[in-house]
Amino acid sequence: MPYRFENLNCLWSAVLVETLRRKGVQRAVICPGSRNAPLIFAFAENEGIEALSMLDERSAAFLAIGLAKSSGRPVALVCTSGSAVANFFPAVVEASEAGIPLVVLTADRPPELRDCAAGQTIDQQTFYGGYVRQFFDLATPENTLPMFRYLRQTLSYACERAVSPLSGPVHINAPFRDPLAPVSEEGFRPAFLEGDFESFFDGLEIAVSHRVNDALPPSSFDGERGVVLIGPNSPVDKKSWLENVSKFTNALKWPVLADAANPVRSNAKLFGCLVTQYEFILRSSKPENDLIPDRVVVIGAMPTCKSLREWLARIEVPVTILSPQSKNLDPTHSRTIYRLCDFQKEGIPLGKRNGSDYLRQWKILDSKASAMLDRIMRAENSLFEGKVSWLLSKHLPSDSSLCISNSMPPRDLEFYFSPSSQNLSVHSSRGANGIDGIFSTALGVAYKNQPCFLLTGDLALLHDSNGALFAKDFHGSLTILLLNNEGGGIFEMLPVSKFPNAFEKFFVTDQSIDFAKWSDLYGLEYKRIQKWEELSELLGQTSSPGIRVVEIPCDRKESTRIRKQWFERISGELNGL
Repeated sequence: MPYRFENLNCLWSAVLVETLRRKGVQRAVICPGSRNAPLIFAFAENEGIEALSMLDERSAAFLAIGLAKSSGRPVALVCTSGSAVANFFPAVVEASEAGIPLVVLTADRPPELRDCAAGQTIDQQTFYGGYVRQFFDLATPENTLPMFRYLRQTLSYACERAVSPLSGPVHINAPFRDPLAPVSEEGFRPAFLEGDFESFFDGLEIAVSHRVNDALPPSSFDGERGVVLIGPNSPVDKKSWLENVSKFTNALKWPVLADAANPVRSNAKLFGCLVTQYEFILRSSKPENDLIPDRVVVIGAMPTCKSLREWLARIEVPVTILSPQSKNLDPTHSRTIYRLCDFQKEGIPLGKRNGSDYLRQWKILDSKASAMLDRIMRAENSLFEGKVSWLLSKHLPSDSSLCISNSMPPRDLEFYFSPSSQNLSVHSSRGANGIDGIFSTALGVAYKNQPCFLLTGDLALLHDSNGALFAKDFHGSLTILLLNNEGGGIFEMLPVSKFPNAFEKFFVTDQSIDFAKWSDLYGLEYKRIQKWEELSELLGQTSSPGIRVVEIPCDRKESTRIRKQWFERISGELNGL
C-alpha cells in the first residue's frame, strides 16, 4: 500500500488512517480545508478506506450518519479548523442521541497558534461536550516510535469507544504544524525501518460491541395481561433481529404494538400478535376500561405515538425496557427497570403459552380499525398526505430501504402504514427528532446500497438543500417522496394554529419554492404527482440509479381536518364493539 512519507505530517497521518482501517473504518467523509490537508492526503491514498468528498460540513456529517446507519461500522468524518468544527455539531448531537458510531477528526492549529488571533482558529477543546463518548486531543506529531505507538493506541481505543459499551461519536482533535502539503522535508527520516510499516499494525482487530445481554428470569414475563412495545429501530443485522424478536413475542402471546419505524410491520407474517392500529384504539374508550395491562415490555425505544405515551403515564404499570443502549429511554416516568438486551445477538428463550382473552380483545379491535382504515383510504381521492404512508405499505418494492423525515411523516406512518411482507429496512432520525440533515442521511443510507425511498416534507428537504451537492458522486438509487404542503404541516395539529397573526409567518414558514426548478439546479430527476394511480405505479417500478424527486402537493389544512375526522370516526366506532 503506497504512502507519502515526504514529511512528518504525512507519516503521522498515514499511521492514524491505517489504524482506523485496521479497526474497521471503511469509509470517510472529508470536507475541504488547509489545516486538515495531511489527513486528506492520507485518506485519499489508503486503498482500504473509501474517501468521499463533501463541501458543506453540516450535510457531510449527516451523510456520514447515513453511511454508519446502513453499515453498523464507524465512519470517519474530517474537517479543517475553525467554524468548520461547529458545523458538525447538529450531526454529532443526533449521532450521540441515536447511538451512531462516528470518528470525528477535526484538524487544529498547534498550541503556539491558539488564542492569539491566528486565522481560522477557535477553541476546539472538548468542543462537543457531553455529546461525544470521549474527547481526544492528540499531541503534535513527533517522529519517534514511542509517539507513533501512542498515536496507534489512542486511535484504536477511540474506535472501541465509538462502538462499545454505548455506541456513538468520538472526537479526535489533531493539531498540525507546517508543512501541511506532502512536500519533501529536508533531512526527514521516517522512524520506521524500511518494510516495518505494515507490521507495526499487527494485532489490531476490528472494533466490535462487547455488550452481553442481561440474564432475565422467566418471572419477568409472567401473566397474560401484558403489552410489548417496539419503537424506532434500524438493526444492521435485520434478519437475526427479526428472528429473535418474533420468537420472543410469539412465545409471550402478548399484543405487540410496533411503530412503523422498524422492520416489524413490513415482516408482519413473522409476528402473530402484531397490533398496528393502536392510535385509533387508544383514542377510544377501550384502553381506560378493558385494556389496562399488568405490565409492559419495551424493545429498544418507546414508539413515537403521543397517545400511547400519555396512556402509559396515566396507568402507571411496571415497565421493563430491553435495549442495547444503557441510557434512560422512558419519558413517561413509569415504574421502569432496564435490562441490556441486543436482539441482534441473541433472543430471550421462553416456554410456549396459550393465547388469552386479553390478546384477543386487542386483535379484534385492531382488525376492525384496519378494515375501516383500508375502506376509507381506498375511497379517498384527494391528495391527503397521510395516504402516501398507506400506499407505501402496499407498493414499496420488497427489500428496499425507507428513510423517514421528522415532523408529520413518522406520525402518519405510525397511523396509516399497514402490515405487509415487504421486508423493508427502515431508518429514522429519532435521536434528537430534528429535521437537520434528513436528505444527507438518506444519501448515506442509499449509497451503494439497495434502492431507498425518503419520505419528507418540503421544509425538511430545503433545510438540507446542500445535501444535493453530493449528487455528482452518488452511486445508488434514492427516490425522494416530497410531501409539499407549503410549510410546517405539523403545526396545524398544535394549539399555536389558533393564533393566525403569528402562525403563518413564524410557525408555518412557507418558502414557496418551485421544486421543479430546485431539482433542475442540482441535476435531479423530477416528477409531480397529480393522482394516486401515478404514485402507485411509480412505487411499483424497479428504481433506476440516481436521485429523483417525486412531489406530492398537499393542502395542510385539509390534511389536518381529514386526520381529525378519521380519528373521531374510527375511534368512535370502536367504542361500540
